[in-house]
Amino acid sequence: MEVLGDMGNRLNADSGAILDCEVGNLKTSSVLIQKTNALQFRLTERDLEILGFLLDQKFASLEQIYFRHFDVRKSPQDAMPKGLHVTRQRLQILKRAGLITTERVFSESKSLYLLTNFGFQTFQSKRPLDAYAKPMTSVDYRNYEHDTKVNDCRIALERAGQVMKWISERRIRLEGFRSQFAYDELPEEIIPDGVFVSSKGNRIAFEIECSHREKRRFIQKREAYESVMRGSQPLFSNVIWVAVTDPIQTQLRDVIQGDKRFLLMPFSHYLAKLWPNGLVVKV
Repeated sequence: MEVLGDMGNRLNADSGAILDCEVGNLKTSSVLIQKTNALQFRLTERDLEILGFLLDQKFASLEQIYFRHFDVRKSPQDAMPKGLHVTRQRLQILKRAGLITTERVFSESKSLYLLTNFGFQTFQSKRPLDAYAKPMTSVDYRNYEHDTKVNDCRIALERAGQVMKWISERRIRLEGFRSQFAYDELPEEIIPDGVFVSSKGNRIAFEIECSHREKRRFIQKREAYESVMRGSQPLFSNVIWVAVTDPIQTQLRDVIQGDKRFLLMPFSHYLAKLWPNGLVVKV
């Protein structure tokens, strides 16, 4: 387990001390966060990755940040660290520095982490090409169940080494999506929950379905994707279509009709790549 750098030498924050928060073998960046009457510290590359993920995905839970940035288990079946204390500690440092904030989910008795405007400015100074929009100021709970499951799937795909570059739904909505290798653009009927370039160089659209719809709406979505998967240089080579429940999976299977360009997957497949026994538990 990675351990935070020496915190015993921390002086009183009001005295202007610097806390060098190098984690594990990661080198700190040259960015020095300095706020009045607040802790000063140096950002690591992992910190920037966390800020970028929160910008992309709107929010993340403690467990999701652990899985994506701190997990050193050799297998998902290995036990998780009790309390995820190292992850909590680092996030608390980022929160005290004003880079991130938390919002309570009362239905689940948990907190979610969001990027602050100051965190965005810091991220923008280091990665301007990826700072494409201001951060979300709050969680839209109408889409919470959907969005948090997209987070889980993205993390599982990345951990499996299948993703070279992920383009989030939020970025697609703001900037659109068009490949330099294809003339097609996304049809108005579809905005994927994510698009990624695979480890083999293929462009793959990602969709997750959390609730039942009329069959015709699924058919319309399938036809829209088919329209940009034709020719010698299609916009996408495949669509990963994830079903959260068995009835939804049955419905999608009927809609796909064996078309191998559509990869139908159960949501449980991705949970099994993160949690022991594939089950979400309280930490």
